Amino acid sequence: MENPATALKQKYKYAADYGFILAGYIAVFFILEYLFPQNGFISVLNYVGFLCTPIVGYILAKRYRDKGCGGFVRYGQVWSFGMLLFVFASLIMSVLYYVRFQFLQPDFIAESFSQTIQLLEQMKYPQESIDAMINFGAPSAFQITLTYLWLYLMGGAFIFLIISPFIARKKPEDTPPSNDDTSYEPYQDNSNSKE
Repeated sequence: MENPATALKQKYKYAADYGFILAGYIAVFFILEYLFPQNGFISVLNYVGFLCTPIVGYILAKRYRDKGCGGFVRYGQVWSFGMLLFVFASLIMSVLYYVRFQFLQPDFIAESFSQTIQLLEQMKYPQESIDAMINFGAPSAFQITLTYLWLYLMGGAFIFLIISPFIARKKPEDTPPSNDDTSYEPYQDNSNSKE
């Protein structure tokens, strides 16, 4: 039987490795949107990339099931792996958001805040609410970064609530417990040497 501490370390390792892949996937669209902010094709590409994020999560979770768990994993394990996956990806992406809003586009938040106030005034939003927003002021780069971090975590939790049933695979009852302590090798020969 596998040691629970070893299984937890393995889950963290896979989540960190695959979280880096997920962050790279998201970062491509983030960088494209930064470099080409008003490009219609990039906007459509970002939208398609956003819609394909659950597919990427599914592929990464399936790889974790097959490589890290020997092909069998419970729903809760998949969901917690997905949460860890998005934790690591969101930490990497939060650095990019902070650098963008603090150093590369320091006026972006203030301009967006002003545009929001103008839009609310045009929509005849109650003046008391608009005044309260103005008194509160525009959020800082750090506050925006924390907001994105929170959105990634909540989005990952929701995505993996849906994905996890498709990944979970119960171990058959008649399967004897494995005493094999060898780790997974990607090109391991599974043939029996006695044949």
